[in-house]
Amino acid sequence: AQELAEKFPLSKDRIERVEVAGPGFLNFHFANGYYHALLKYLLNNPDTFSESTDSADQSWVFEFVSANPTGPLNIVSARAASVGDTLVRVFRKRGIRADREFYVNDGGRQVRLLGASVLARIREIGGEEENTEIPDGGYHGEYVKDLAQRYIDEHNVNELDDDDSIGKWAAEHIRTAQEETLSKFGVHYDRWFRESELYASDMAEKVIEDFIDSGVAYRTDGAIFFRSSDFGDNVDRVMKTSDGRLTYIVPDIAYHMNKRERGYETACTILGPDHHGQTISMKAAMKAYGVSNEFYSPMIIQQVNLKRAGEEVKMSKRAGVGITLDELVEEVGADAARFFFLMRKTSSPLDFDIELAKTHSNDNPVYYVQYAHARIKSILRQPEAFDSEDSGNIELLIEPEEIDLLRNLSYFPRTLDTVVRTVDPHPLTTYLIDLAKTFHQFYTQHRVITDERKLTDARLNLCRGTVAVIAQGLNLMGVTAPDRM
Repeated sequence: AQELAEKFPLSKDRIERVEVAGPGFLNFHFANGYYHALLKYLLNNPDTFSESTDSADQSWVFEFVSANPTGPLNIVSARAASVGDTLVRVFRKRGIRADREFYVNDGGRQVRLLGASVLARIREIGGEEENTEIPDGGYHGEYVKDLAQRYIDEHNVNELDDDDSIGKWAAEHIRTAQEETLSKFGVHYDRWFRESELYASDMAEKVIEDFIDSGVAYRTDGAIFFRSSDFGDNVDRVMKTSDGRLTYIVPDIAYHMNKRERGYETACTILGPDHHGQTISMKAAMKAYGVSNEFYSPMIIQQVNLKRAGEEVKMSKRAGVGITLDELVEEVGADAARFFFLMRKTSSPLDFDIELAKTHSNDNPVYYVQYAHARIKSILRQPEAFDSEDSGNIELLIEPEEIDLLRNLSYFPRTLDTVVRTVDPHPLTTYLIDLAKTFHQFYTQHRVITDERKLTDARLNLCRGTVAVIAQGLNLMGVTAPDRM
């Protein structure tokens, strides 16, 4: 190691020194000239600084939220929306084809229960005394009463539809409301894929036929089972019940095979903490189909604990208690909500402090980062900024705080690569908080507008590079980069 360190070629614009750091390890120190060249490149390419085409041959589809259209979106769905949307943005920035999909479960038992719940409320509003009880497993939220009143306003209640028809009507209204909520949250899907599409095209039945033909499904007592225990599952799974109903696994398999047929190499499905068993059975199904292990890539997002004044806020969509995504955004704003949801690894539970998210102080991490952006924009509105050379005198940046800031800017593309490699966006929040901290430290120690014209130009250029990276990072998270605060 010592011999390599002594012989390594050094230069003022690449590596300035190499040190032995223990047996078999070397530390390479970039020269200031390297960082100066990087800043010049950044200033000439402020919008594309972090772009790449190295992985242009990859294609991913991210399915996230996919909440049943039976009620308002809850907080776990909100975290999934933040994670999924940010991953798509970062993947696209790094040159990877990435699309957003929402799988709409517009059939099945839950929709019928929704219909029965709305029907009970319709009768209750109409003054009936019988059949006004919400069924077991039904929905009790205030939104059910709102749907009932809307149904009354739009239909002839003397000729009420059955549970299934009312359920489908209510589910479509809820799905539309979910789309509007997600749009306000900055999430726009490339495709809303309906489960009914699978049944209309017989893709679901084809799954069963394929499994029977290949011998990985069998019949018992009138039902059809998938031999999932042969492919890593702990039990065999029912595909079709004895009364002819398809279980959830069949359309799920058909949907993922449809993704594959559409040319996606990787299907990342973002699921809530109670869906671990589903991932095991789906992996078994993909093995049975002979699909590569890399295709089905599930992600389990852990629980969100909402806290107010140190006390946990309980949530229960079915009971109609708790804070919905709409309510959270109204109280803390979409920026704070999205940033906070990304501040922990997806595999870790997240404590969301509502009061902190509303605070306009440096204790609030999203405010801290946005304030760094706004402060730089304020500097760049000074008269001296308009007279400066946009790419001159960068070599004068030699102070430790200046080099620290330049070094931090160089980490941005690497941070995005980490997000892609780990398929987890939380390193981006960590990076932006650290970048904002490094800028504030520089700003505290050094005046940007000085009596020396050339030094002023250099520091203004450092500010221009920093604000470009902060804006890019916030944009990738769907968070605004304000010019004034």
